[in-house]
Amino acid sequence: MSLGKYKGFSRDAKLVVAYSFFGWLGGNISWFILPFYFKSLGMGFSEIGTLFSISTIAQSALLLTAGHISVKIGYKRTLMIAVSLFFTARLMQVFIPEFWALALAAIISGVGMALEGPALMSLLSGEVSDERRHYLFSLNSALGTIGAAFGMFLGGILPRLLDGSNPYKSTLLIAAFLIPIQGVLISLVSPILEREEKKLKLDRTTSLKILKFSIPAALIGLGAGVTIPYMGLYFNSRFGTSLESIGGLFAIQQFIMGIGTFAMPFLVDKLGSVKTIVGFNGSATLLIVSMPFAPAFLIAAVIYTIRTILMNIVNPIWDSFMMHFFNKKERATALALRNFAWTSTFGIGQYLGGFIFDRSLSIPFFITGVLYGLSMVSFWIFFAKEEERIKA
Repeated sequence: MSLGKYKGFSRDAKLVVAYSFFGWLGGNISWFILPFYFKSLGMGFSEIGTLFSISTIAQSALLLTAGHISVKIGYKRTLMIAVSLFFTARLMQVFIPEFWALALAAIISGVGMALEGPALMSLLSGEVSDERRHYLFSLNSALGTIGAAFGMFLGGILPRLLDGSNPYKSTLLIAAFLIPIQGVLISLVSPILEREEKKLKLDRTTSLKILKFSIPAALIGLGAGVTIPYMGLYFNSRFGTSLESIGGLFAIQQFIMGIGTFAMPFLVDKLGSVKTIVGFNGSATLLIVSMPFAPAFLIAAVIYTIRTILMNIVNPIWDSFMMHFFNKKERATALALRNFAWTSTFGIGQYLGGFIFDRSLSIPFFITGVLYGLSMVSFWIFFAKEEERIKA
């Protein structure tokens, strides 16, 4: 195991990785604090779920064409537009705390996320050879996840440190002013118009490959949407856990996951991508089902921490493995459509999860477990025979 494999990446690759770090830092401050901010405005689980779903639906709708858009206008320009949208949405959430404005901000944020995802990963993919792609993707994910850890930690402590009638709003404002840093970083990336692809015409073979990745992604998205956005409120509602403790928990799991991500490519080199993904996600499935049986916050926290690490630490391996199946002209569209499958079902799950959590704090976890399990079964069926042929 040599960390030397993480050296020698291009200047542009390093800028994109730095972009991800600040994006995850500010994004996770916001992700953590938004449910509590909305609750402070008098909303219940159902209304919060509606706002989350609006954002996800907007993201899903644009993902159908996001790949083509990013190719047509350029990955760098696409990311600059996304950053502008994120900044606008965050300022609206802070300064216009009315439901209609929050819904509009959710739409704007969803559009930004749809544009950002395929452009960012396609840009990053073009900066490295096939043999080292899983190392660059893992580096990007690892540093982004460490940024997320700091974001969760700050999201938990800032409301206590900030003065004012609504410290959640002040916390969101701090997160908002991290977004321009992302804009500066991506503006320094060299233009790559000459390397970007022409419009892709999907044939039957390419469509089938995209479908095989989209089905497991859709099942995971639906399962995650039912529970994950509400975990902070779940711990607070069931165990009376403080905001600082919840933020500390989320920060610890993100930090451990960030450090652990550096080791994933070495494991993949030994086991292969499919076995690694199924092994980790399958173990996470068993843990999420056990959550309702945890008698105390400490036990629930340990279960959820291990579950989150196992479920998410293989995300860059998913992306790198997928890149092997598509050539450069197919990647942005393939990623966008795969992301559409995850995001659209995640939005449905968020909407359903809000209603279910209002009625039961246990049932959502069983639903998530079943859907995660089905995802791993489908992924194994589709790709088990690729284990020997493709090493991510």
